[in-house]
Amino acid sequence: MKNYLAILTLWVLSFGIFAQSIEIQDVKRSRFNGVKPIFSGEDMKVEGYYTYYMIEKGSNGDRLFEFALIDKEVKDAKKIQVTINKSSNINNTIFNGKYFLISWDDVKDKKMVFNTIATDGTIIANKEIPVEKRRLAASTVYASIDGEGFYIVSPQSSGASAIGYSIERVNNKLEQIWKVDDIPAKGSKEVEDLINLGDRFVIWENYCPNMNPNKVVPQLVAFNSKTSEQIYINDSFDGTHTGLYNRLRLDEDGSVLIGGSYVNGQKIKDVNNEGIYIKKLDPNGKEILYTKVSNSEKIQEVLKSTSKGFAIGSKDKVLVEDLIVDKEGNIVIISEMFSKNLNITPLAIQQTRDLISGGKSIGAPNNNDKSKYTLEIKDFILFKFNQKGELGEIKPISKEDYNKITVYNPYSSYGGMKLARTLREMGWFDYGFTTTNVDGKSIMVCKNNANPKRPEAFFYSLDENYAFKQINLKKMGNVNLDDAAVGYFDVLRGVTGNVVIAFFQGKLKKITIQSESLIE
Repeated sequence: MKNYLAILTLWVLSFGIFAQSIEIQDVKRSRFNGVKPIFSGEDMKVEGYYTYYMIEKGSNGDRLFEFALIDKEVKDAKKIQVTINKSSNINNTIFNGKYFLISWDDVKDKKMVFNTIATDGTIIANKEIPVEKRRLAASTVYASIDGEGFYIVSPQSSGASAIGYSIERVNNKLEQIWKVDDIPAKGSKEVEDLINLGDRFVIWENYCPNMNPNKVVPQLVAFNSKTSEQIYINDSFDGTHTGLYNRLRLDEDGSVLIGGSYVNGQKIKDVNNEGIYIKKLDPNGKEILYTKVSNSEKIQEVLKSTSKGFAIGSKDKVLVEDLIVDKEGNIVIISEMFSKNLNITPLAIQQTRDLISGGKSIGAPNNNDKSKYTLEIKDFILFKFNQKGELGEIKPISKEDYNKITVYNPYSSYGGMKLARTLREMGWFDYGFTTTNVDGKSIMVCKNNANPKRPEAFFYSLDENYAFKQINLKKMGNVNLDDAAVGYFDVLRGVTGNVVIAFFQGKLKKITIQSESLIE
């Protein structure tokens, strides 16, 4: 069956629109993929928001998805409908500042399909890339920050024992600018992230020389974005420890700041990490600073001295969520603790609990895999370093309650770190973003949905000794939380002085997106 794209742009259909508040009705939890901001430009300016969900299945197996594009003032919305066949999975939804890209991987027909669409719903281009084998029908797309096209990353193979990748840069019409292939003689390589700025892009690459997922050589590779010429490679193994991927920051001068957790030896395991690290490379790949902070020597001591809620147990991990450089040039790592635990509750009982909690789950069980886990999001922990990379402060911030999400297939097969990164991208972790308020103060905007009948949004002042302040969710007063709990709940960047709140009520099958002031 051939894929086809049906685009329909509609104003205000099946939406409830109020002053700076939009409701989207008749959305099932298993078909909802969260709400994300649309950024553009090198300064990552907010241009709007989007969400998508499946609305129906056709008699011939086709599936109809709907994309809702919301303006940055949260006043107007458009809908785009996309029809794909049942063997396809939507996996790329991204905006480069000018055009929206939607793509899916068609495993049955062994191809990847890409579409660029203007904000008014007009189809700009369509591109299909055939692949030799079904397992190679898997792509990841990254937006070009300058608004001129996209980077398409997809697996390539020269045999069962040699799997690599290709990176193809395309313009907004999906025409190829250049393409590079990297397939090892033996083993596997994959790209875990790609960031770009100016005339440079860098990737985080995982190399498994012997196809052993626990024997990985992570490295950062820098390229010229105009020519695809490789500039340098930086190995993440320092002779003792291996730095894992969490966050990359590319500055205008071409220097790269890396932050994440690390493990002992030259391996990757989805169990405890040994601590966190920061590393900075100059434009030529030379190491400027490199600092490791050990769990056992430094972090555990701080956590034990604060609250019993802080403990790095046998399954607890640190997820680095953001790298902030403050006005004094200090580097701040913002992270959250989490754990992934096997959920032994009978399936029927757990699904009932998920419904009561408003839909706090991802994925869905199937006949082949009914396994499930619980991911528990724990306390915040911040690390502050000076310009030389010297550790100055470890700041734990405790939470009254922990948010717990039930994890079903296919996500139940993910290792702890990969699962945490996936849930973070979906908006499930409590950290939102760091911004500057109207007074020029740096604030860390967060939320907590441990109690689905009482979701909270708040921020901490990073310039005023982490002072706490609640965000008044006044429009929540128009939502009857007694009738339906809130499952998904997120805080997103808004226009100056505002924050956008997005939440989903599974029982009512309703998404609500609203703009709130950061000022009383």
